[in-house]
Amino acid sequence: MSRSLDPLRKIFSHLNLVCAIAGASLLFGIAAIVCWEVLGRALGAPSRLWVIEVSEYALLFVTFLGAPYLLEKNRHVVLDLVLNSLTGRRQTVAQVLNAAIGLGVCALLTVVGVQVVIEQFAVGVREVTVMRPYSWWITAAMPLGTGLMAVQFLDAMIRALRGEDG
Repeated sequence: MSRSLDPLRKIFSHLNLVCAIAGASLLFGIAAIVCWEVLGRALGAPSRLWVIEVSEYALLFVTFLGAPYLLEKNRHVVLDLVLNSLTGRRQTVAQVLNAAIGLGVCALLTVVGVQVVIEQFAVGVREVTVMRPYSWWITAAMPLGTGLMAVQFLDAMIRALRGEDG
């Protein structure tokens, strides 16, 4: 039965990796444009107002694109001290409970996030900043990341219930 989920797990694992690479690329881009801005200012060039704004938006995407990959690889924040002190059935219950709470929170954030993105798209809301991007471009990071995290929490819950190693 667990083998039946392997193709689906591979698809989501690949998607998580692509998102993590995109997030890492954005982080590299942030570092590059900030260095470019600092060097430009040191050489007397005028300030580029868009650098800070782009960096802020990109940081949001870095967070939500990287989180599902970290969750899949068990590199997220968890109270290992508490979990490792439990054994047998209690440890399984704690793992299932953790995954169920994470699934619930991420599923709720995904649903609300999608609703907000759709509403922002329909109304044409723009940010009140120098660049004035459409708000849904920025908000879309949240339901994408939380949706992928919900899938990872569901998988963690299934694995815990089956007694499989993550």
